[in-house]
Order: sequence, then structure tokens, then C-alpha cells
Amino acid sequence: MDIVDTSPLPWRWLALWCALLLPLAILFPPIPIDETRYLTAAWEMFNSGQWLVPTVNGTWYSDKSPLLFWLIAGGWKIFGVHTWVARIEALIVALGMLLTLRRLAARLGMEPRGADTAMWLLAGCLGFTAFSTAIMFDLLLALTVLGALHALLDLDDGKWKRGVVALGLMIGFGILAKGPVMLLHIVVVALLAPLWSNTARQHKMRWYFALLAGFLIGVVIALCWLLPAAWFAGPTYWQPLLDKVTGRIAKSFAHNRPWWWYLPLVPVLLLPWLLTLRAPRAAWAGLWLGRFGRFLWCWWVVPFVAFCAISGKQIHYLLPLLPAWALAGAWLMQQGGARLRPLLFGLLALLVAIGMAALPWQAAKSFHYSAQPAIAWLALIALVIAVGVWRVWGRDARPLALSATALVSAATLAAALAYLPALDVRPEAVFVNQELQARASIAHVGWHNGLFGYTGRLHQPLPWIARDKMLAWCRAHPNGILLTSDRDAEPNGVEPFRTWPYFLSGDHRIAAWHAAAVLQAAPH
Repeated sequence: MDIVDTSPLPWRWLALWCALLLPLAILFPPIPIDETRYLTAAWEMFNSGQWLVPTVNGTWYSDKSPLLFWLIAGGWKIFGVHTWVARIEALIVALGMLLTLRRLAARLGMEPRGADTAMWLLAGCLGFTAFSTAIMFDLLLALTVLGALHALLDLDDGKWKRGVVALGLMIGFGILAKGPVMLLHIVVVALLAPLWSNTARQHKMRWYFALLAGFLIGVVIALCWLLPAAWFAGPTYWQPLLDKVTGRIAKSFAHNRPWWWYLPLVPVLLLPWLLTLRAPRAAWAGLWLGRFGRFLWCWWVVPFVAFCAISGKQIHYLLPLLPAWALAGAWLMQQGGARLRPLLFGLLALLVAIGMAALPWQAAKSFHYSAQPAIAWLALIALVIAVGVWRVWGRDARPLALSATALVSAATLAAALAYLPALDVRPEAVFVNQELQARASIAHVGWHNGLFGYTGRLHQPLPWIARDKMLAWCRAHPNGILLTSDRDAEPNGVEPFRTWPYFLSGDHRIAAWHAAAVLQAAPH
């Protein structure tokens, strides 16, 4: 039965949560190589006016679905081309996740206080806060997963038409957000609904027909984009796309990373709650009983096991599972004897502040530039804010979540400022743009993932060449310029005429080389 939640939303506290993250959204540069690549795809879409098939460096980009690029390019149409537009959009999606989770908790039977607790547990979770302004696909995917779970609860309430349509929309948008992985997050909780839903037990045939109808609607929505895109771009687009999907299915158990890779990272994602939340054993044992617990089990266990088994592992792949763990924590806090231990959070904040204070010198040592000691003051500011919020506004989930958010925001900003010369590739991208506008012969050794497209606002692709074609290119363009962003791609026996620190390079630099000097140093 759907419980109507009439409690007012804590808008002023949510506004404070957003305000704590706003500096990251406004000041953070695009981070190589993922964010720069995604922004380049959106930039080329915006610049060319061709929104059907994403491109990176002028070539079809079949790795990702287009929804994120559409949202970013659409935002640029309204507000202009700025990185903060994409980050604010991510923050809005994160806020939508909090509100959707709060409503989901209420529909699962939680009292208003418990629903608020679930929302704040997610808001203060390190794994959520760290990605709340990131230009990535997982926030969008997580929001559509939460929407699909609401659709399943509509079916459970007997709202068949609404549930089918909502499920189809969420599946369709989820596929457009990040591909078929959307189905992994909802298929088990949907198929095992008789374990948690009376309606599914009593009307099994109707339930599964509703699931099939919702699935078909979602697939049709995805095909409304995919079929025209495949027709427009041809085999050079859809064949790699098909190879990627089938390849991931066929080779997903190769275990390039070991199956246990996620296990030590999950506790980090769940900070500070894993340190501060304490509940009696009886509460933990009772968590998995009843409709609420079975719903959570069906939601997260199988997807988590699948992610452990699949070879390709990234920490942000677990983002859609964090709301399930937040709900579990909120349920525990409703039980007798459960409490938060903020003293441990204070110790964690102190350790983070010490690490932040050392960042300027660590970055300077790694990348050979001058340290900026003023950045270390952010550590003291973060510590004061984190502990102050907790002390002033109490010791429940909300103030601790706001304190944790302040700490994560300050720590991330301090890291960005300390490593800014190595993270921000805009200076070298401006150099590339100037050379292209001057019609100079310039090429990058190796595929550059669109590193300079958005950051340099390039209106033409930056050519790239394979490492073994470097000398041939230099002979054909003796007055040209080579760029490298990987130590293995650098020519031997010659020094670059210009370098920039680079966070992802094995040699900690992006370098520019005169073709004539490369030829002169080459063995004859």
C-alpha cells in the first residue's frame, strides 16, 4: 500500500547542502581523461549542430549513450559554453536522487523521520558526495534506477497503467543514459517481486505481463534514437557499438581486476557512516526480514555480485547501489539502541585535514612546480566547518551529513587547487588551437581521447598518428609539431621545446616537439 508522505521537505537544509558543493561545481576544471572526453563530445555536438550521433575528435563515438551529451549541449544553448553548466546539471540530478530516495523510503513504509534520515545518509555518503558534481553517466543512471523502483511500487499498489508507463520511461531513459546496464539494476528486483510484493504474488501473470510491457516501451524509446543513429552513421558506428556490447557479455568474466576489487572500496564509499553508525546485533539481524528487507536484498545483492564478476571495474559503477545502503542505514537508525558516534567523525575530519595540509607540497614534489602553501589553510577551514556544523546543529544524520559534505567539498577543492597545473589542460589546449588556426602541421602521437577538443574550443579535429608512424609524419612535415601525453609515445634522443605538467602522464607531462629535431635525433 502506498503511504502518503505529507511531511514538508527540508528545503533550507537541502539548499545548504547544495551551497556546500557549489564551489566544486563552479571552480573545478574538467578532469582528464573522462570528463574532457565527454565535454568534447558535447562540444562537437553543440558546435556542429549534429545531435543524433556523438563524435569525439570528428569520429563516431560509440562508447556511450547520448543523453548526457544532449543535456550538456542543451544547457550550453541556454547559458553559454561553460564547464559549470555541466556540473550544475550533475548537482541537480544528485538533488533529484535525494528527493526520489526520500519518497521511495516513505512508500516502503518508513515514517517521515526515517525517510529524511535515508535522504541525509545518502547526502553525506562519501561515494555520493564525491560524484555529485562529476560529469559522468552514473548519476543519471542512478536517478533512472530510482524512478524504475518507484514504477515497481506503482505496480505493487495496483496502479498498472501508471506503473507500466513509468517503468518503460525509466528503462528507456536509463538505456539512453548508460546503455543496457540499466536492466542489471532492476531486473532482479522486478522478477523476484513475489518475495516482497503481495500484488505480485496474487497476480503473477499480470505482474510479468506488466514487466514485459514496460520493458518493450523502454526498448522502443531507446530504439527511437539507436535506429536513426545507426542508419545515419552507418557500419562504422553501429558495428563497433555491437562489438562492444557483445564483447562485454562474452568477455565479462576475464577478471582484469580481481573479483574482490570492490570489497575494500565499499567501506570507503560508505564513510562516514560505516565509522559512526552503531546498532545492536538484533537490529542488523532484523534488517533483512519483512517486505522492506527483502526489497533491499533483491535490489542490490545480485547487481553487486555481477559487478564483482565483470572484469571492467570502476568505483563509480556502484553509485546506483548507494541509495539501497542508505535505506538500510535509515532502517537501522529507527531501531532501539541505534546511534551515531560523532567522535569518530571528528577523528576522521582531523585525519582528512592533515592530509589536505600536506597536499600543496606533495603535488609540487610530484610535478616539479612551486608549492602553494596558502592552500593548506583550506584544511583548517574544512575542519572548523565540519566540526562546527556538527556541534551547533546536533548529532543526528542531517548535521553529520552536512559536516561530511563540507569536509569532502573542501578536501576535493584543496586537491584540485594543489594539482591544478597538472589537472587543467586548458593552457596546452589553447596552444593547440593557436597552431591549428595558424594552419601549422600538428599531430598528437597516439589517440588523445578528445583531450583538447572542448578545453581548446577546437573547431577542427586534432590529427593523431601511431607511434610507429612518427618518423614518416616528420619527414612529410619537417616544419611540423608533435604532441605527446604519454611517456611511451615520446621520441628518443631529443628534448621537447615546450612542456606542461600532466596528471595522467607516466612522465608527468604533455610535451611539444619540433619535427625537425625529432628527425635529426633519429638513427640513420
